[in-house]
Amino acid sequence: MIRTLVVDDDFRVAAIHAGYVNKVDGFEVVGEVHTAAAAVDAVDRLRPDLMLLDLYLPDEHGLRLLARLRDGHSPVDVIVITAAKDAVSVQDAMRTGALHYLLKPFSFGVLREKLQSYAQMRSRLRGLREADQHHVDRVFGALRAPGQAPGGKGRSVHTLEAVEETLSGSGEDLSAAEVAERTGMSRATAQRYLSHLHEVGRVDIRLRYGSGGRPEHGYRWRGGRGA
Repeated sequence: MIRTLVVDDDFRVAAIHAGYVNKVDGFEVVGEVHTAAAAVDAVDRLRPDLMLLDLYLPDEHGLRLLARLRDGHSPVDVIVITAAKDAVSVQDAMRTGALHYLLKPFSFGVLREKLQSYAQMRSRLRGLREADQHHVDRVFGALRAPGQAPGGKGRSVHTLEAVEETLSGSGEDLSAAEVAERTGMSRATAQRYLSHLHEVGRVDIRLRYGSGGRPEHGYRWRGGRGA
């Protein structure tokens, strides 16, 4: 479970956000606090994995609190949840290490999406032993909007990863039909993703001969960084 601390000066808003978090699989709220001082105490005492942080706290601005927590306190990931729309707040939140910046008001679905992307990032980090650029891109890419490949309108991140993992784990050339069979997708879908991976330099194409002696394209994983 991802242990989550909710920090908001409004008791009712904090309760609503805590209710949202508890509805997302894999997350549990371990505390709700309403001041910066209480947040520091809760971080050190409860050691949450994630903090949902409002910026407008009665005793200290949330960004100053975030910067202070980075110095000598228990490590915690942070998603900023605020009504502050000014560019300076957004920039400062990024500089102090916030993973997401979520503007109030928002629906349960919007927060769920951010939490799920955070959970996916944690999962990829846990599976990482030694990183090449591709694996680093996958970790950071998890924080992007789910369901869309970076720079690839209409492409699913999960489908793309399934094709990548099938190719990288095979150690040999695979045709579009073979990729489709191993991933459970249609041949046309596999072909579309393989073509994209070739365009961005992650796979090589070789001419080979399939069943019946007919020529076909074989795709071999090269790795590297795509777009």
